[in-house]
Order: sequence, then C-alpha cells, then structure tokens
Amino acid sequence: MDDKELAKLGKKLLEYCDKYFIPREHLFEILNDQKVTPMIREKATEFNAYEILRSILDENAWSVQKLNLSAQPGSPDQDISITHKRTGIILKVESKSAVRGSMTCGARCRITKKPHFKVKCHRSRSNVKLADTTNDRYAQDVFDVIITNPLNALYAGNTVGEDFEIIEEEKITEILKEYYGVSTEEELLNAASIDWRFVIPAGIAIDGFIPRTPTVLLKKDPNWLPIRNIEPKLLEIIKSRVKSKPRR
Repeated sequence: MDDKELAKLGKKLLEYCDKYFIPREHLFEILNDQKVTPMIREKATEFNAYEILRSILDENAWSVQKLNLSAQPGSPDQDISITHKRTGIILKVESKSAVRGSMTCGARCRITKKPHFKVKCHRSRSNVKLADTTNDRYAQDVFDVIITNPLNALYAGNTVGEDFEIIEEEKITEILKEYYGVSTEEELLNAASIDWRFVIPAGIAIDGFIPRTPTVLLKKDPNWLPIRNIEPKLLEIIKSRVKSKPRR
C-alpha cells in the first residue's frame, strides 16, 4: 500500500468514526475489545472466503457474490452465492469459523483419536429465539456448501489477556508445524488462515441435520476437502439440479 492509498484509507477511517460517533482516540481500544474482535473476525472470515472462491473459480463459468442480507426469522443469513452462468442455477455457500481452541491431537478424545478441530455450524441464540424453535441445528438442505479453515481452532479459549493466545498443547503444536512445514507461531497462524476446506452438507448430516460442531480431520478428511477441489463438486450439484428439473 503506497502513501496515497494509506492516506485514502485513513480518511475513510476518520469518516467512519464521525458517522457512528466513535471517539477517534479510542477507536482501537474499541476494536480490540474481546467482545468486539470476534464479531469483526467472523465478518472477515466471510470476506476472506468470498475472495478465495473468486480466485479459484473460473470467472467465465461462475459468478461469485458476497451477500449482506439480514437474516429473517427462521431463516439463516446467507454469506455467499455462486451462480453457474450457463444454467443460471444459484448455489448457497456459508462460511463458518472453527470452534475456538478446538484443535487437538485426539489422544484424549472418546470418538476421534486423530488430530482434528471442530466447526461452529449451529444457529445463534438470537436466531433460534426469533425462529420460535429450540432446535439450533440447520437442515442439510439450507446450504449447498459450507467452508471453513482451522485458524480459530488454534486460539485458546477463556484467556484473560488483551491478545489472542495460541493453544498450549505442545504435542498438537508440533503436529501442526510439521503438517504445514513451518517453524514459528506466526508462520503457523498464517498457514492455518489459508487452509480452506469445504463440505457438502449431506456428507456430514445426521438424520437430515448438520451437526452443531462437526469434526474436521487435519489430514485426509473424507468429507471436508481442500478448497482447490471445490469446482468439480459444484458441477456435480449443478448436474443433479438440471436432471431434477421437469422437462417441458
């Protein structure tokens, strides 16, 4: 970013503060608040997911849109849509963050004994309340694709410091550094932030519903695949939709 772009960004930031009556001298104290930062990071995840999809999908075949629609009672907020240009079929994509501090080597786990993390795939409390239901799980057909990365799973939960702290389980840290081929904490976080995975909800659904916090294996998960493999799966969905349409 050059000086001109930096000055433009600074001007927009000051205008933002004035628009929402945010005291300029306390802006970063507000942004770094432990109650505020997770919301910002959640929204950042959506835009990062949007950008990665734009970068890997053929723009001649697909159109990717970032949506900012307010969730309606009983319906989820939709993050991203992908339109197949030839057929006009629109697919719904949802980005979900990993559960904070959930990365583990699996040694002490009852079910999954391999290195893994979990993903937050349930409705928010406010959304459940508005929907007048106690079921906070999503039906498997609400989304066509869910995408995530393990970054949030590397941050320890319930910390008291101002900054996020990485998990202290030495064994899983060693496993992660070897898996990503890195040696420092900063390199590890950077590698995890671009390790995007995706899943077709039907592949992990139980009795028609997506688990609240499905498990993602660090290596060779049969359902959560590397994002670079997403286009063939999207085409499978498109072909299925075309076949299911009634012929005139």
